[in-house]
Amino acid sequence: MCVWSAYAGKKPAAPIILDALKKTEGYWAGFYTGMATCDNGKLFFDKCVGHTGIFEETFNLADFPGSTGIGHSRTNSGGGANRAHPFVGTEGKVALVSQGSIGVFSDDLDTFSKVAHRLYAEGRRMRSGSSSDGMRPNPAFIMPDGNQVSLSDVVVNEIESEYMKHGDIVKAMRCASGYMLEESCSICIFADKPGVIGFINMNQRVGYSFEEDGVYMGTCRPAFPGCFMEIPGNSVGYVTADGIFHRENLGDFKVNNSLPDGMVPAAIAYLKENPGAHLAHICDQALRPLGFPQGRLDYHCLAAYRTIEALVAADLVKYEVVDTPGCKGIDGRSFKWSLK
Repeated sequence: MCVWSAYAGKKPAAPIILDALKKTEGYWAGFYTGMATCDNGKLFFDKCVGHTGIFEETFNLADFPGSTGIGHSRTNSGGGANRAHPFVGTEGKVALVSQGSIGVFSDDLDTFSKVAHRLYAEGRRMRSGSSSDGMRPNPAFIMPDGNQVSLSDVVVNEIESEYMKHGDIVKAMRCASGYMLEESCSICIFADKPGVIGFINMNQRVGYSFEEDGVYMGTCRPAFPGCFMEIPGNSVGYVTADGIFHRENLGDFKVNNSLPDGMVPAAIAYLKENPGAHLAHICDQALRPLGFPQGRLDYHCLAAYRTIEALVAADLVKYEVVDTPGCKGIDGRSFKWSLK
């Protein structure tokens, strides 16, 4: 799992996004960091292996101009910086960050593969393509030139391809994510649409907050200057810097939006026996056994965020920031939670 943040408004986006990533990277991710901003009809983007501190050492925020942007922190998934988010389409018109996994749709990788090969035949050369970055070979994503590409790189190129045909961001996002199915949420910015952030949410945790200076988006509460509204599953739409929220159904999907009782007590009991646990452990070992349906779309990740945020609000937990060598021996960062 990953975390991301986004902003569109009156202020420079890059410092706001980096600050949000610093506050949230250790919840799920922390091993890759990347950012993309939009200014004067162009996308500015870069990414690295390692946590936000390494990103700061590697890049200058002045090289990410504009007041619209997205940022991402990824789990230790293997591969070099080309496997980090954001992913940017071949034409440099669309940037995307995503959080989640293919999940219950894991039997449908063939759809992604067919789209990837069609895009390749159309002349698109995806930026994540690599034959020697340490990733486990996946035949579904190996292109005719022998390079293996990322699933999210396929998605952003399909969105960009559609968008360049008609200029409708919702139609383009629905076209791609309505049939290339993932248990994920994705956020897009478009080079020619400053002040607009597109979103796609199948069944993950994603929120937004309109503030005086613009709109903030993210996966967990510390990324926001105030409170925020959750966007439900089966959603596609956009928010704007001047306060517009537009949402449509992504498709004919049924997401089980019920959450089990006793999530907070279960997390407390788990942390008593397992101090220093990651949020992923709390989610999988304390919350999922409470009764999430197997093999269906549900909100188990949303439940984890809500539970840990409730414990933080009640001042019952603390976390330790832990830096751990990740891909290529470069440090990533995680939060280990314990009861106070």
